[in-house]
Amino acid sequence: MLTVETFAGTVCEYADMPKEWTTTRGLYASFRYEGNWENYPDWVRNIYLIELPARGLARVNGSDIERFYYNEDFVEKDGNDVVCEIFIPVRPV
Repeated sequence: MLTVETFAGTVCEYADMPKEWTTTRGLYASFRYEGNWENYPDWVRNIYLIELPARGLARVNGSDIERFYYNEDFVEKDGNDVVCEIFIPVRPV
């Protein structure tokens, strides 16, 4: 777990996304995923249904933060693979 007070990102020239985004300050649980896109939805679902309760945590209002890593060599090897981290706003129960 970590406490987020500030974070910064980069602007992607090829995405139609807002230039500025803010989220709630507070406690976030972080998880890392390395695998294929096919299993990604199940992995995320297990975080909410199994991992958070097992750690005595409950999700609170706020936005999840997903950070996807881009590496040309990794993508070229297998286009179905993904490496990312997810940060979920939580509180102890």
